[in-house]
Amino acid sequence: MKKCGRCGITKRGAEFNQDKYAKTGLRSQCKECMVKERVRLRDHYKAWRDTAERKAWYSSYRKEQYAKNKVKIDARNAARKLERTNCEACSNIDVHGHHDDYAKPLEVRWLCPKCHRDWHNENGSGLNG
Repeated sequence: MKKCGRCGITKRGAEFNQDKYAKTGLRSQCKECMVKERVRLRDHYKAWRDTAERKAWYSSYRKEQYAKNKVKIDARNAARKLERTNCEACSNIDVHGHHDDYAKPLEVRWLCPKCHRDWHNENGSGLNG
């Protein structure tokens, strides 16, 4: 038997979710209270996202990010139209486009996710970010 920290009702242990970090091995709130809290937070954040102020902020943020990264975005859009080849390093068919220089949008290196990650680990972010 355990007392819920939110509703204060003593309930069986099966009515609590497990928590490996708690002394008892169980959450402090019962499952029923956890569901109520999730619903409350979902509704709260949905209302917050739908406010005119939030929408205006997000719109200006998107415009700012587009202006800041216009060269990268244009290079990526140009690369989508190119024919993909196998990975340059390992010949894998699942590839990402990699730009060494975003100012040259049609110069793309085709690398699989693993080789692409390895390339960035060795070389950093590349020329021009």
